Amino acid sequence: MPDIMHLFKFAVPRAQAYQAIATADGVRKWWTSDADLEAFAGGQGEFRFYGGQSVHKVNVVESVSPERIVWDVRESFRQEWVGTNIVFSLRPDDNGTELLFAHRGFLKADEAYALFTTGWGIYLASLKEHLEKGQGTPR
Repeated sequence: MPDIMHLFKFAVPRAQAYQAIATADGVRKWWTSDADLEAFAGGQGEFRFYGGQSVHKVNVVESVSPERIVWDVRESFRQEWVGTNIVFSLRPDDNGTELLFAHRGFLKADEAYALFTTGWGIYLASLKEHLEKGQGTPR
């Protein structure tokens, strides 16, 4: 199964990067401004786009501050996402934090997969802008 993977470095402490990914307030500043997310293992999240017409629902499988967040996608407007998992691994770096991002479990690498790969790159760049400059570009 193909996986989407990205590596980003942020000039901020891991705890700051973790909060931006693991909390609803954080996610609203770089991914979608219409989000709910429980910041603990066993919690749930809902990320809404286009006025709530497009929704991803996740279970929070892991939330280990400041190291790792894992979401399992249980419902999605993109059928290809259902059953996948999204992993944010945060490691210390000489200049702050290194994020190893993975969206795992796609059935095939097709045009939709290419679109998701590009989309995650754009939103992770938004996360970097939010963390380092105080302003991301969420949907």
